[in-house]
Amino acid sequence: MNAAMLLMAVRLAGGKVRPWRVLTAALSGALLAQAARELSLDRGQAAVLWLPAAAGMMVLACGRPAIRHPVRYGALLLSAAGLLGGVVLALDGATGSLMTAYALGGVCTLWIAVSSLKARRASQAVRRVRLVCLYRGKTASFDAMVDSGNTLRDYLTRLPVIVMPEAAGRRRFHLGDAPLRPIFADTAGGRQMMGVLAPQDISVEADGRRRTVRAVVALSPGMREGAPALVPASLMAPDQAAE
Repeated sequence: MNAAMLLMAVRLAGGKVRPWRVLTAALSGALLAQAARELSLDRGQAAVLWLPAAAGMMVLACGRPAIRHPVRYGALLLSAAGLLGGVVLALDGATGSLMTAYALGGVCTLWIAVSSLKARRASQAVRRVRLVCLYRGKTASFDAMVDSGNTLRDYLTRLPVIVMPEAAGRRRFHLGDAPLRPIFADTAGGRQMMGVLAPQDISVEADGRRRTVRAVVALSPGMREGAPALVPASLMAPDQAAE
């Protein structure tokens, strides 16, 4: 049971499974449980030890990441234990055999862990694209990424807004200190004012294909110069190509 819980927790944490580390952590958990029985701890006293014990087991199984975030990793193991226990209990009632429930429960929970990890990786996948803008007769290109969280629209044109670092934008668009029309956006760092410009042509290169889109560009003083431009995901929809 300890090994199954640890395998699931390690996979959910995105770590690499090292069998000897998982086995060591599982045995340490068994020894701690036996020690609690020998000391005749009541339920309250044992509950106090759950999180420290889980954190210690995850440190043995995962190493440095768990050392840096022991509470998070310990809570993850406890969550895996709750999930595994619930699945085993349900299977025990369905099959009438505790040993069968243990076997099937281990397989089911590991499958759940792998599926969750794949889903998380897919949701975090970053799609890189290339942005090419024509402004005042000059072409500027930028590394960019599709950002589903960028839903900002220009209050005058109602077009989607591509956000890029101000320093890089001013240099590549040859703006100098020229004033730009302001636009405000709520960001993780608070409300931020950016300058807006409207290139005559904007193209996005992705997957070996190039498409023209209709958008404006906002220059953000809060982005570091080397950061990629943020292209709204709405611009990648088939019906968003420029007419």
